[in-house]
Formats: sequence, C-alpha cells, structure tokens
Amino acid sequence: MKIFTLCCREALLSFAMTFLIFGNTEAKQKEWWETTTIYQVYPRSFKDSDGDGIGDLNGIYEKLDYIKDLGMEIIWIQPFYRSPMDDLGYDVANFNEIEPMFGTMEDFKRLVAGIHDRGMKVMLDMTPNHVSDQHEWFNLSVNKVEPYKDYFIWRDSKGIDEKTKKQIPPNNWLSVFGGSGWTWNEKRQQFYFRQFSAKQPDLNVRNPKVRQALDDVFVYWMDLGVDGFRVDAIRHLIESDNFMDEPYVSKELEGSILYDSMEHIYTRDQEDTYTVVHEWRQLMDEYSLRDNKTRIMVTEAYCDEPELVKYFGNDTYKKTHFPFYFGFVKLNRSSSAKELDQKTHAMIDLMPPEIGVANWVLSNHDNSRLASRMSPAIVDAMNMFELLLPGVASVYYGDEIGMTDSIVRQDQSRDPQNAGTTDLSLKRDPERAPMQWDDSNNAGFTTNKTAWLPLSPDYYYRNVKKQLADPNSHLNIFKRIMGLRQSAVIQNGLLQTCVLSDWVYMYTRKLDGEPTVGVIVNLGSESEPACAKDCVQYFDLPDVMHVHTGSINSGYKPGDEFALNSDSQCSILRPKAGVVLTSGKSSAAKPTSIFLSSFSIILILVLCLFR
Repeated sequence: MKIFTLCCREALLSFAMTFLIFGNTEAKQKEWWETTTIYQVYPRSFKDSDGDGIGDLNGIYEKLDYIKDLGMEIIWIQPFYRSPMDDLGYDVANFNEIEPMFGTMEDFKRLVAGIHDRGMKVMLDMTPNHVSDQHEWFNLSVNKVEPYKDYFIWRDSKGIDEKTKKQIPPNNWLSVFGGSGWTWNEKRQQFYFRQFSAKQPDLNVRNPKVRQALDDVFVYWMDLGVDGFRVDAIRHLIESDNFMDEPYVSKELEGSILYDSMEHIYTRDQEDTYTVVHEWRQLMDEYSLRDNKTRIMVTEAYCDEPELVKYFGNDTYKKTHFPFYFGFVKLNRSSSAKELDQKTHAMIDLMPPEIGVANWVLSNHDNSRLASRMSPAIVDAMNMFELLLPGVASVYYGDEIGMTDSIVRQDQSRDPQNAGTTDLSLKRDPERAPMQWDDSNNAGFTTNKTAWLPLSPDYYYRNVKKQLADPNSHLNIFKRIMGLRQSAVIQNGLLQTCVLSDWVYMYTRKLDGEPTVGVIVNLGSESEPACAKDCVQYFDLPDVMHVHTGSINSGYKPGDEFALNSDSQCSILRPKAGVVLTSGKSSAAKPTSIFLSSFSIILILVLCLFR
C-alpha cells in the first residue's frame, strides 16, 4: 500500500505539472498578433500639442518614438470620434468624424502613417452597442424615418403609474449605471432601451441594416489604415427579443434598482452576440485578404472565465482574435500567491488549445492603477510577471514608470457618469490623469495653466525624463524586460507555474535549445526565502540560476546568483520585489505534447494499480 501511495503521488504530481504547461514547440507558426504588446493610450491624457489642457492626436504623434523605444507593437487609441462627451467619447455622435478637441482627419492620417513608418500598428475602440442620443441615426429613428425607424430598441409603455403619473417601462430591465434601462421619448411616444446612460441609446443590432451600418464603419477605418479594433461592451450587444422580466438574485432584492441585484439572463451574453462577433471576424479576415495583412478584433467583456472563452470560437467558427482578460485588474495589497496562480490558470486552462491566445491586463482606464491598488513598490515585479507570460500583454500608458492614481477632488471630477454608480469615490478620473513626461509645470503634458485633470502629485520625481536618465528606474527595467520579451523562449516557450509559499509565486518559460527563464514575485510585506525545491525537481531547473533583471527594491543586479534549492539557505526576496532569472544554458527537456504527456500519466497510474 505504501508503494502504491508513493507511486501514485509521483504520478499525480507529474499530472499536475503537465497541466501547468502551456505551449508547444510543435504548434503552428504564430502570427504577429499572438505575441504582441499593446500600449493603451487615453488620448485626453497622453500629450497636449496645442495648449488647451487636453491631449490630442498630434500629441500622440509627438511621442511615437518614445512608444517605439518601449518596444511596443500596437498602439490602442481610445475614442476620439465626434461626441458630446457625456461618457467622455464612448457616446459617439458620428463614427466617421473626429471630435475637434482631438484634431482633424489630416492629423489622424499623419498619425497612422507615423505609426506604420515605425513598424507599429494602430488599434481603435469601437462602441457598437450604443451611440449618442445626438447621433443622426437616433434623431431619424425618433422621427420614424426609414430605414432608421428600427435602428434602436423601441417599446410601448405599459400604461401610466397612478401615483407618479409617469409612463411605466415595458419590463424591469436595468441600466449598468443603475435605475431603469428604459427612457421615455415624448416625441415618439415610446421607450428606448439603453444599457448605460440615458444619453446612450442601444442600437438594435438584431436589425440587419444596423449590422450593415456598423460593418461600413469598420471598413471605413480599415480603409484609412487601421490594423484592428477593440470592441467595447461586447457582452451587452444584444438583448433577448422576448422582453421578459429578469429575475432578482434574491427575494430580498426584489424591486432594487441596483444593477447587480439582478441575474441578467436576457440582457447579457446572449447566444446571438457570438454570431455577430463571428460575422465581424469574417469581415476582418476577408478585408485582410486584400493585402495579406491581418486586421484583428479584440473584445472587452467583464465576465467570468467560462463565459469569456466563448469569444474565442474554434478553427471552423472563429470569433474574436482574443478577448481582454481582466483577472489581474482586481489584484490588491492582500492578494496572495495562490490567488495570483488561480487568476493565471483561470485564463490559461480554459482557452481552446488550437485557437486560444492569452491576454493579460494589469491596469486600464476603468480601474485603479496597478501602483495604487498593489503598492508602488511592486510595479517592477508585476510588470515582469505580466510581460513574460505567454500571449498578448496590454500596458496602460504610464504603468511603465509606475504612475499612481491622481488625487481628484469632487469639484475637479470630469467623469460625467460617476463610473456608473452613485458612489462619488468610484469615479474613474484618478486612473485617467495625464501622463508624466518631466518635472516641469503640469509634468510637460500641457503648456496650459492647468490640465483637464490634476496630475498625480508625485510627478516631480516619477516622470519619463528622470527615469530615462536612471539605469535602475522603473522605465529602464521595463525596457529591459521588453527586450527579453522578444526572445524565442518567451515568444514560444512552455509555461510552468509554482506557488512557493503563501506570498511568493514563481513561473518558468522553457524552450528546447534556449536558456530557461524564471520569474519570482514576492507579493507579501516581509522578506521571504524563495525556496523552489519541488519546482526545481519537476521543472528540471538548476539549483542556482542567475539574475537577468531585479526590481528596484530587490537588492539584486544582473549576473547575481540566485539559489532556488540550497541545503544551507535559499536566496531571500524582499517584500513586493521581483526577479527575472535565467539558467544561462539550455536546461529544458524536449517539450512534450499534452496528449503524449496525458498518455504517459495514464500509463503510470495503471502501473501503480498493479504494483
């Protein structure tokens, strides 16, 4: 019995380690977008070129060499379409025009040319779920002008409420921003549905004419040289056509106007949504055949991983190229190594093996910045962690220098939608503050007396100019890691992960014929030994590796030895610190396919039974 237990323990450990592996050198040749790095630019806040206090397209153009020098391959520019700015650009009044505060169409064309001249690509935001109530389509629909009459979701009132004397909505559907999702239009004498602001009526995407109009928008921008689109709010795209009431999460919440009080079984994640995504993917692929240059579509959906992976499709029914994964944007100062492991595998383990491409996001325009959520001290460690994982990395402007959330008083707030809540503390302004270029007035962002949002008060020392001059800065560590990201082992290597302790987490990247790369992060608040005895044994690692890059606070410099399996003492990693290690020589065994590994494991288990 003891022999059986030991044998099966080894087999089960082997089983576990096998399925912690992601990647296969025998896999098909990767396309450029499968290992790319995206730089997210919020145009209002990146660089102001004309002195009005608001960032613009020409400001982005001024900084293209900086973005290229970071090692970025795609610049994702958030909405700059014509808009009344009720949701700071996510309420589009005309998809084919540029909001004057951002520049002109000639400015955009120059920007695209500048991006392409530097060997980078440009990705735009698309908001197909809704438009502004000032969009011509909506005005024509209000007046029942064909073919726009049914461009939006119109429903009759259920009657007049005797107490309030107001029209009664067709059902109980709620807005993401709280309250009823229905808004009465006096002129048309009907309600229109809107998942977000009352000034953002939802398009009726079930209508083929609407889908054609949206197709035309995609093609319009691709004709202007755009290489891809990030499709916003995709899970809200289509609603059920039965218009039945949605159930509440519990009986106690019945009648609540809070969005999370309901199970959104009719207004979110509808099967027809995936059909539309598939059609758009076909549009991208067909357009790409014109010049044999791939145009990509990525999607935004804050949903659980089993729902998220539905956006991948399969080899014969392709959908998005990859969905954004937001598992990391909720990490905070209390997050443990086990939590980090769970969030990593939540994406990796559920991806379709033949078509899935992982995507990683640490910060964005809707969530508190990495440095503020997890501590400024852990910026290097987490950038290392994200950038050396397999797949696509998305970097929010300023994370490369460790930018923190700004301090925005209520009287300075510019977020009209209050982050979709009634809680003033949840406004999205702090993470959208201007980029910190230098230590001059307004951090070199604008020559205006003030910027559109106040800068973080630490800009005088946390800025690009200062960090470029310091070899051991966040920025230069970031660039060093970006250089490693281009290596064969990171582009194509296997992923193996290991929880070393409650707060210390490690993963390795291995590729036959290449030095192994290891990444270790201490999420805790105390120094910890980075002992990886089990990892060394099962990952076929040397007992001692060498430091490629250490975080500012790690105490390690390139070339230092780092003991992972020492009889006397393992190397110590300071709190919130990280190191990138290399074996210095090829120590990776020949990668094995998941199928063969699984077969071997089954064989071992069978042998165990007959010992």
